[in-house]
Amino acid sequence: MAMVSTENLNGSGAEAPTEVLPALAEKPAGLPPGKYALVGWDMDTTGRRLIDEICQIAAYTPKQSYSQYIMPYGDLNPGARRRHNVRVVTVGRYRMLKDTNTHKILKTKSEISALTDFLDWLEKEKGDGSVILIYHEPRRLSPTMLLEAFTRYKLLDRFKSIVAGFTDSYALAADKCKATVKSVSLRVLARVLLDAETLSVDSALDRATAAYRIVEHLAQGEQQEVGAGGEGTTASKDMVETARLWARPVQTELEALASLKKLLERQNTFRPVFAPLLRQPRPERKRVTQLRRLLADAGLLYDQVKDAWQDQNCAGVEKLLKNLTISAKSEDIQELLTIFDCHFDPNKEPIILQPTVNRGSRPRATSSAGETGEATGSTSDSQKTSTQNSPNKTNNEIKQEITTEPSQPAAAAAN
Repeated sequence: MAMVSTENLNGSGAEAPTEVLPALAEKPAGLPPGKYALVGWDMDTTGRRLIDEICQIAAYTPKQSYSQYIMPYGDLNPGARRRHNVRVVTVGRYRMLKDTNTHKILKTKSEISALTDFLDWLEKEKGDGSVILIYHEPRRLSPTMLLEAFTRYKLLDRFKSIVAGFTDSYALAADKCKATVKSVSLRVLARVLLDAETLSVDSALDRATAAYRIVEHLAQGEQQEVGAGGEGTTASKDMVETARLWARPVQTELEALASLKKLLERQNTFRPVFAPLLRQPRPERKRVTQLRRLLADAGLLYDQVKDAWQDQNCAGVEKLLKNLTISAKSEDIQELLTIFDCHFDPNKEPIILQPTVNRGSRPRATSSAGETGEATGSTSDSQKTSTQNSPNKTNNEIKQEITTEPSQPAAAAAN
């Protein structure tokens, strides 16, 4: 995996710039020497926003593992349902979590109960040292979501007393394997490093196990045989040292969480402008999100743009946008100008954005273990849940299915 540069962000005539993933933006500072216990960790969520909830949390060590499903208050978004193969169903008056592959109801706990149990499990694992959580993600969103959940239930102080930091095996593999592989997704690394041709990454426990074994293998050195990882009962000294050097302290992730919240606050000031545009189909909505993020990254607020419009109309907004402190392409600025012009001028018709497609690439279906953390996820035949096993069908729907001919689809058989 080659490290991405930002030299051509404002270049002309070249292909669209490649995004610098947060996991690769800077090398972790590491943790001070000490005694550490390594734990593979991952979690599934109802979405990829900071306000989304955890629906499964899992951890792995060679001796034992931890996995617990959580009943969220809200439903999983379509992308999360496809990624994790679970969905929320209603049986009678009760909401339950259902596996869409096996069609079985999963045993769940409340979020605070599961997080408390997770801390109890980690406390036993840490011994007389501290824990380093190993995960695999290109966008570094999972640690901030976990810290936000612990903050919400006033469990952050206890978590900080147990966990020293997070090690992202994505960044480690991108550095160690950049000369041998083009992609450092879990599936590719499992095939190349762990000799696991068919690794499932749907479950958080599967991904936690794979992340741990990848770090274990990369810490062994080039002279070790491929596929030898995961055979030890405890983390070796080399593995602990590798995870320590590539770890980000909890305080660093807390600072990233604070920065993310400030960014979201700036984004939310533009709600009057972008809220109508976010009702468009997903490709156009993704483009709107990119443009709104440009403004937030530049530190702009809605009131600043409004004042510029009131002073010099479109010329004032154009001057403000061209002085952005971040790299923005000319077409981005022109598109933002059109959006603000239609917003502030009541005589203009609402704009409909066209989705942009990077040259030389095609849309990819990804999972939370893949290389893009904001995609809706991949689909498979196993995820097309049969309506025969749906607990949500009413008596009228069942009667309609009975009276419908076999060649005609049942219109009311949607789950």
